[in-house]
Parts: sequence; C-alpha cells; structure tokens
Amino acid sequence: DLGWMNDSLSYLAAPFRERPDKHEKLTFRGLYMQHEKWVLPLSHDEVVSGKGSLVDKMSYLDFPDFYDKLQLLKALYGFQVGSPGRPLLFMGGEIAQGREWNYSQSIDWHEGEEELRSKFCTWVSDLFGVYQHHLPLHAGDDEPHGSEAASLPRSFEWTEVDNRSACVIAFVRHWEKEQPVLVVCNFSPSDYDGYALGVPLAGTWRVLLNSDDWRYGGRGRGPGNHVRLQTTPDGRFGWPACLWFDVPAHSCILMVLEEDGEKQGED
Repeated sequence: DLGWMNDSLSYLAAPFRERPDKHEKLTFRGLYMQHEKWVLPLSHDEVVSGKGSLVDKMSYLDFPDFYDKLQLLKALYGFQVGSPGRPLLFMGGEIAQGREWNYSQSIDWHEGEEELRSKFCTWVSDLFGVYQHHLPLHAGDDEPHGSEAASLPRSFEWTEVDNRSACVIAFVRHWEKEQPVLVVCNFSPSDYDGYALGVPLAGTWRVLLNSDDWRYGGRGRGPGNHVRLQTTPDGRFGWPACLWFDVPAHSCILMVLEEDGEKQGED
C-alpha cells in the first residue's frame, strides 16, 4: 500500500503546526484497508534518489534534533505494525540508518552499535515480537468483520479518529476470541497528561510496549511496559469504558485486554 506509505511520511515530514490540517492522511486508509491483501511498506523507493533516509524525513521541516527524530520514527513503526497489512521495512530501517540507501555500499551496520540506536533496535525487535505473538495484530488483516457469527466486533475499530489538534489516533484490533490489542499513537511533540481514551471493553488493560520506555531510549513517560490500567465507566461520551493515562510525545503505546475484560454493562 504505497498510498499509506506516502501519506504517512508526508504527514510526519510536515511541521507540527500543520499536521492537524493533514489528519486525513492518517485516517483515510480506514475506508479501504481491508478490501485487499495489503503489504504496508516503508520501502526502497523512499530512501533513494536524494530523498534521504527514514530518520531524515521525521518532522524535518521543524528541524528537530536527532533524538526527537528517532522518537517519531519509533511511533511510525508502531503505527505500521498495529495497522492492518503486513509490515515491511527496507534494509537499514531496523537501525534507523542515517544516510539514504546506496546500492553500491553496505548498510552502515556499525550505527546499530551506538547506544541510542541499539535501544531503537530493541524497540523494533520487541515490536515485531508482539506483532507475531498477538493474533489480533495480523490474523484479521483481510477480514473486515472479524467473526460476526460469534457476535464479535470488527477486526479493526477506531477509538480515537478525529482528535486532529492533538495529533493522536487510537484503534483496537480484534480477532475471534483472542484478547484485543489497543494501539495509541501520539505524533505531536507534546505530552498529554491524564488523557481520557474511550475503549469498547471494560476491565484491565496491560501495557505491552511503550516506545517512550527507558529500554527503547525514551524519556520514561507514560505507563511503562507491563503496567496495568483499569477502566472507569465514564470519562468519554459515547464509549462504555474509559482509560486514563499519560501519553508521551512522539510515542506509540500498545496494550492488551486482560482475561477479565467484558463489555461494560453486559450481564
């Protein structure tokens, strides 16, 4: 899905103040994402011919420092892995190579030994490990309705789709009777303390990964890996349950519902 790649990179290259006007570049894919068998690439085409590397593209019109570029790239990878479609990284993306790809040179593998990039690699490794282990993140990619025969929700469900001013999106991935996975992305340079996020299922949500965790070279903001969050019955109009937590800047957080989760208000 080259449209997803182009839209996502265009959105993240733009200055933060302009991203609210480009919010549809993140959400438009929801209209067609499960109509075909997609691959979600961050491909060769975008890291050659003077286009720069992936890390170069991150908010480059704001001239952020290298650290903030890495944080934003981690959030992009979380968005990629969480979305329906098979994630594909072109060589060098796993270490956030600094220069664009050159067919006549080797990948700059030595960069992966740098402390910050080494932690970035750990994020990539853990992220794809979670993708492989949790069926909702991939088993329902081509099935828009999940398992309706069992009265289960669609395999993809937006929970935060129109908060353009905050540059935050969130969605839940479902598959049959597996525990659903929540993906929350903040593409702004702002931290949001006490963020209220509506969710379709009440209970305890456990953090699988937080890209801002110290382990991944983050600042340690927001709920860390393995932290458990309990929903409340109110906080967001129109949702049966609500999670309250701090959302770090330039971050992606993945959570899974614990076994005790259930529809709020059901018998």
